[in-house]
Amino acid sequence: MSKRWIQNLKRCADEYFDGIEDFIEFARTHNPGASRICCPCWRCNNTLWKTIENVGFHLIRNGMIETYSIWNLHGEQLDHASSSNATRVDNVEPIVDHNDQVIGTCH
Repeated sequence: MSKRWIQNLKRCADEYFDGIEDFIEFARTHNPGASRICCPCWRCNNTLWKTIENVGFHLIRNGMIETYSIWNLHGEQLDHASSSNATRVDNVEPIVDHNDQVIGTCH
């Protein structure tokens, strides 16, 4: 399934509406009986649960998170071959140069 529609800035385009319908169908198929799902619009950012119908409205109004190309929060499984090559990094400490910090710039 093509997810090219996610980057389409013309949210009134047929390609975008068709993509939303595909996403909604995907979410329904992979979450049978669910009354709410995480909303992947850029405002909700997959942190708020909405009815599937409201998710559709949000995607039309706000657009989908452009980087959400693997719908893992909605039931899509990672390809085992590609995920086995991924490197897991735990306990990463940020590199902070205290000389680069600017104090008092927010008023």
